[in-house]
Amino acid sequence: MFRTKALMATALVALISTQAHAEWPERPVTITVAYGAGGTTDVVARTVGEAVSKALGQPVVVENKPGAGGALATKALTKVKADGYNLVGTTSTSITLDPQLLDLGYGLGDFTYVAAVGQFPEAFIALPAKNWKTLKDALAAAKSAGKLNYASTTTVDRMVATIVGKKAGVSLTPVPTKGGAEAVAQVMGGHVDLAYSSGAWYPRGKAGDVAVLAVLGDSRLPEFPNAPTLKELGFDVSSVNLIVFVAPKGVPAEVRRKLEAAFTTATKSKAVVDLMAKRGLNNFVEIGDTLAATMKKQSASYAKMIKESGQK
Repeated sequence: MFRTKALMATALVALISTQAHAEWPERPVTITVAYGAGGTTDVVARTVGEAVSKALGQPVVVENKPGAGGALATKALTKVKADGYNLVGTTSTSITLDPQLLDLGYGLGDFTYVAAVGQFPEAFIALPAKNWKTLKDALAAAKSAGKLNYASTTTVDRMVATIVGKKAGVSLTPVPTKGGAEAVAQVMGGHVDLAYSSGAWYPRGKAGDVAVLAVLGDSRLPEFPNAPTLKELGFDVSSVNLIVFVAPKGVPAEVRRKLEAAFTTATKSKAVVDLMAKRGLNNFVEIGDTLAATMKKQSASYAKMIKESGQK
C-alpha cells in the first residue's frame, strides 16, 4: 500500500514537472549581451533575439552589461536560476580562453551551450603595395629586415604571432591598439607592417584597400578564397571566435530543447542570414551538444597555445 502511494506521488510530481516545462516560456526571455551597444555581438544578439521571440511566442529582451572583456555578464549568469529565462550573448573566447589566463570566477563547465551564431573573420592584413601574397611573404621580408611589427588587438593574436614567429625564426613585435578598426587604420596609414583584425578589416578587404595574408580560422573565407589559413601555411595553430548564446548550467532538458529549436529556426531567418553577410561574419551555426563539443575542443586548443607561446 505504502509502495503504491509512493509510486503515485512520484508520478504526480513527474506529471506536474512535465506540465510546467510544457508551458515554458510563460514570460519574456532575457539575453544579456556581455559587450556594449552597437558592436557586432550586440547587433547579432538583437537580430537573433527578434527571430527567437517569434519562434517562442514570447518577447526576448536584450540588455547590455559590458565590463571586464565580457566577463562581468558571463560571471553574473552563473548566479541566476537555470530556468531558461536568462541567457548571455558573448564571444566564445571569453569562455574558452579568458578563464585560462585570469581567475574570472567561472569556467567551461558552468554553462548550458544553446547556440553559436556567426564566426568572426580573424585575419592578418597588409597594404597591397607591399606585394605580399600570404603571411609567408611577410615573414620572408621580416627575415631580410631583421624585424617586423604588427598592429595587435588581443591576447589571441599575440599568442599566435609568438608561435608563428618562433617557427619562422623571426621577431614579430606587437603594436597595441584599441581594437580592430584602429589596427586597420594603422595599416592603411603605413604605420605598421601588417595587422591583426577580428573583422573590421572586412569591408576594406572587399574594396581591395587591404590584402588578406592569412585567416586564423580552420577554413578559408568564402569571400576571400585565395587567403590561406595559418595551418595551410604550415603553422599548426588556429583561432575560431564565435558569437555564442549560453544559459546557466542545469537547464531542464525540455526547456533546453525548446530553446535550441527556437535558435535553430532563428538562424535560418532572412534577417539573420543577411546580417551575417552585412557584418562580414562567417555564417557559422552550431546548436546544443555540438556546440558544447566545439567549445571543449577550442578550450583545449587554447591551452596548448598558452603553453607554446609562454603566455602564462
